[in-house]
Amino acid sequence: MDAVIANLRYAVRQLWRARTFTIVTILTLALGVGANTAIFSVVQAVLLQPAGVDDPARVASFHARYIQLNLPSIGVSAPDFADAVSLSSIVESGALVQPNSFNATFAGRTQHLRAGMTTWRWFQVFGAKPILGRTYAPEEDQKGANQVVVLSYATWQEFFGGQPDAIGKSLLLDGKSYRVIGVMRSDFDWPRNEQMWIPLGLTSKDYDQSNRFNESYDSVLRLRPGANVAQLNAALEQKRLEEIRREGTGSFGLSSEWGMFAQPWTKDAAGDLRKPLVALFAVVAMILLIACANISGLMLARASTRTRELAIRTALGASLRQITAQFVTETALLAGAATLIAVLSGPAFGRLLLLAIPHDLAAGFAVHGSFGLVLVAAGFGLVTSLLSGLAPILQVARSYKELRLTEQSKSATAGPARQRFRSALVTAEIALAFLLVAGAGLFLSSLKELQNVAPGFSPTGVLTGSVTLNASNYRDQPGIDRGTKEANFLQNVTSRLSQQPGVVAAAAVYPLPFGQGQYPSSSFEIENRPQKPNDPGPHSDDREATPDFLRAMQIPLLNGRWFTEEDRTGHPRVAVVDDMLARAYWPGQSPVGKRVRQGSGSPWVEIVGVVGHVRRDSLEMDENKGVVYTPMAQNPVDEAAFVVRTTIAPDAMRATLAEAVQTADSAEAVYDVHTLDSLVNDSLAARRLLVGLLTLFGGLALLLAAIGIYGLLSFSATQRTTEIGIRMALGAQRWQVIALVLRQSFTLIGLGMVAGLALTFVTQRILTHTFAAMNTGMSSSMLLAGFSLVLVAALAAALPANRSASVNPVVALRNE
Repeated sequence: MDAVIANLRYAVRQLWRARTFTIVTILTLALGVGANTAIFSVVQAVLLQPAGVDDPARVASFHARYIQLNLPSIGVSAPDFADAVSLSSIVESGALVQPNSFNATFAGRTQHLRAGMTTWRWFQVFGAKPILGRTYAPEEDQKGANQVVVLSYATWQEFFGGQPDAIGKSLLLDGKSYRVIGVMRSDFDWPRNEQMWIPLGLTSKDYDQSNRFNESYDSVLRLRPGANVAQLNAALEQKRLEEIRREGTGSFGLSSEWGMFAQPWTKDAAGDLRKPLVALFAVVAMILLIACANISGLMLARASTRTRELAIRTALGASLRQITAQFVTETALLAGAATLIAVLSGPAFGRLLLLAIPHDLAAGFAVHGSFGLVLVAAGFGLVTSLLSGLAPILQVARSYKELRLTEQSKSATAGPARQRFRSALVTAEIALAFLLVAGAGLFLSSLKELQNVAPGFSPTGVLTGSVTLNASNYRDQPGIDRGTKEANFLQNVTSRLSQQPGVVAAAAVYPLPFGQGQYPSSSFEIENRPQKPNDPGPHSDDREATPDFLRAMQIPLLNGRWFTEEDRTGHPRVAVVDDMLARAYWPGQSPVGKRVRQGSGSPWVEIVGVVGHVRRDSLEMDENKGVVYTPMAQNPVDEAAFVVRTTIAPDAMRATLAEAVQTADSAEAVYDVHTLDSLVNDSLAARRLLVGLLTLFGGLALLLAAIGIYGLLSFSATQRTTEIGIRMALGAQRWQVIALVLRQSFTLIGLGMVAGLALTFVTQRILTHTFAAMNTGMSSSMLLAGFSLVLVAALAAALPANRSASVNPVVALRNE
């Protein structure tokens, strides 16, 4: 202990004497450790420990899939869910959820509220407890008895001012009275962005085997302690085989390659943030490596200046263990100070990073300091300490026997081997910096390419807003059915909007391309086309629209016609398909005039037109298999999105849209009002975030590489002062000395760029399998990285080169 204390005191004195070195080293290490801690704090908040969830590692999301229908992951049916929760040795509890929304009337005003319709164990699965009241009981999760509501914290504050007496009060939702029984904590937000939770109220009929392939719900399961997702999937496979055997000959499950599977819930919760966060974590790890290489170089240089001190200590009997212990102590102090800064600042920077993430991606997540985060930061600090201090310790150990109290000892720790090692470190820095800058260029090129992807419509100049029709107002009534009432409402709103100045066209659609919410799909049957054995049949996405939809969205009509006002209830049923579906099921011929139907009990529908294909919700990938459009007037909908194309700024139409809805039905409220341009741009939000942060980290890598080059050349120039003095005394010109120094700089750049090129090619091949549009922009990214590094190297080498060229030969030789 006395030796440790003595080493600490001596290390503090040594570091205090070299204050510039100490400050630069601590700040550089703090930058690397802090960046990793900040990113990890976000990774923890998003991928490992989402807010408001108890032990998320035991929560699994439950899905169905149809391989033959190209549906790799969809919701589940009630019978699927019953099979999963019956696995009681693996599954502790489970719940279903179905997104819904209501028009809430409170204090004389109508407001739209999003709701999660869940089975009663929903909160138990997440281990979430209310801060006020209770959650619903099993007897309240019954049809007809489910008119109770649990409010989110924000809704409680908005409607009841955060008052405890909200419990027991009523909310009027779609004309029905719902009793408030609980308020959830502010950090519980699952499903994301829901404002309240209401019992789903399923009946025994919903669990009938006839609903096996009616996937209408999302599901989560809490596993028993010690159970894992792999065990659950093995048990679900047995359930799948039992169902296929039950179906017997002609099994739809067998022909469609239907199956059930589970995966960690955190994977679903992270959504589009998962891939960018993993990529950023890899990037900041490279930043840490560059920082460690820089510090290793600085410590090697400092060890060279301490040759005489080490020789004296050796002569006085210091052992190799004692000398290396001193270096370890100094490195640990530097890394410890950097780690302390990282622990204090990492979560704060993590919160800033989370704020920089678009709200739709970051909703439901929160960065919190924790003991685990301190341990992670300490781990980064330990790794940094080892990586930074290993090189000088090894060099000192290697030269220990050569240390003598002679002038030759100057070269004992500062010889060519050390210079080569420092050059290798700087070369590695340059290679990693090249990779990061080229990677930022690749992602920037991919973003530009994705921004040029045509979504299948023109989003410019279009305003959108959604409505959810009040169920109590649109029930079938004597003399008038629900479909007619809904069609009249939609026609009333679109007609009013069409008459406004500057409006080119107004229409309604469900679901809205690039909008929020679910995208329904279904199998269908083609008339006079018997299905082949083991053929699951055609499948499509479904969309309903009004007559002016094509004009409002500027979607091309390729064949036949679009819907008219005559396509209403009581008239022949019609449909329009997109060209992708037409090519898939009517190759080489026109589908116009052909008939299809959804199930044997449904009426035949005639296809009257073919339109251009529209992407569903992303410019990065196109998940559509083709779309069947039907008239809204023939297919009643519970919700719809209005699209209004204008010649003026779309945002100027917000009040007009709200007024048109209120005039048509005062019980309705318009919500999710956005420009269509913003919705399309938001589909690239994760990619845009990644490009911005990669650019920032690429610039940071360039700065660290410049510091490394400057440090190496500056030290090298100091070591070669005598040599340069002799050269100048023998007639070397100023430009020749500058060229001598720059040659070393550009040799390092050349070697680093070659290594960086190889790394970039390998990385680009890997990224192509993970991110869309990563196969372009390689040449321009390489040029960008190369030019940036050459410029940085020239700037970093300028000062040492100028200093070397200014050496006075007389002074240099006199000192020698």
